[in-house]
Amino acid sequence: MFGLSDVKQLLTQTDERTLTMYVDVDNATPENQAAMPAWHIWVKNTLDQLSTTLNGDQRESWDYIRDWVRDFIVSYEPTDKGLVIIAGPSYQHTYNVPMKLENQAYFGTPTVGPLLWMIDEYEPYLVVMVDQEKARFFVSYLGSVGFQEGMNIDIDDYDFAERTTMHGPGPGIDNAAVHGGTGKDDFKDMIDEFRARFYRDVVDNIARLREKHKVRRVIIGGSEQSAHAVHNFMDDHQKASVVAVMSIPMRSNMQQIQEHVVSAALEHERDQELELVSQVIDFAKSGGRGALGRQAVRDALDMQRVETLILPYPMGDEDNDLAFRALQLNSNVELVHGEAASRLHEEGDIAARLYYAL
Repeated sequence: MFGLSDVKQLLTQTDERTLTMYVDVDNATPENQAAMPAWHIWVKNTLDQLSTTLNGDQRESWDYIRDWVRDFIVSYEPTDKGLVIIAGPSYQHTYNVPMKLENQAYFGTPTVGPLLWMIDEYEPYLVVMVDQEKARFFVSYLGSVGFQEGMNIDIDDYDFAERTTMHGPGPGIDNAAVHGGTGKDDFKDMIDEFRARFYRDVVDNIARLREKHKVRRVIIGGSEQSAHAVHNFMDDHQKASVVAVMSIPMRSNMQQIQEHVVSAALEHERDQELELVSQVIDFAKSGGRGALGRQAVRDALDMQRVETLILPYPMGDEDNDLAFRALQLNSNVELVHGEAASRLHEEGDIAARLYYAL
């Protein structure tokens, strides 16, 4: 899955002679199970339709782009639900995405709205399922599961009986009195420490997988006691990445786990969006690092002061142009939904958090 940095890098190569296609290639769709899948027919027909709408300058580049896409789809085998094609006269990029797309095609300046929506709405989460004996890790998008791995506590590799059994000190003398506790106490302490070591290893593995898969957010599930134990072993920086700690039965299948994860992730996304919008509105009204309304945001973009452009989703054509411009300036773009989008509409439709006050 690509991220915002990938889109920014992509836009350094593109221009107004770019074909942008979002294609539903999901094999679970009955129409895509035919000998000639529906997505294949749609791409061919769309290329033919676009050919009739271009002017002379566009056509000079178009013929090459069209022929490249035609050749590409002949050998393409879908591996995910969606396919994104970004193609120009000197650059061709394709992305397999784990979510269902609406078929769309554009020629001209790249249409980045759906790309930004996928990055924003389908940001990956590292989901950790843990109990006292094992942990499972997988990267979850809202609607699909990606990378998976597991780890087990190696408690059976240790001869605890040999290490905790003590010979009595002699007739009439209490073993506990000599050693400050019973053999059972020692055994329990050793088991607790071994389990704590396992939880620390889980925390280390979380950090490794977040870095490897570029995941910002974590949900910890499984046994409630073990999930909270893992969370407690995290430092403050690691805890900041945790969206939820929740009880999810270890016997749950992937679909059941996903139901828990989606609910928690969506709630977190909406809360974060509303917090951002509220913050920027307060900034703007107090003369701080905020801009509200299209003219104020355009002025801020002209002065290259936009840290984060905030747009409601779905986006219009004008919003797409603003997003494209912001990304070219290396600004971030955040799409908001629900209550955050409603509040944004009330305050001028769009907003921006600035590097410094205007």
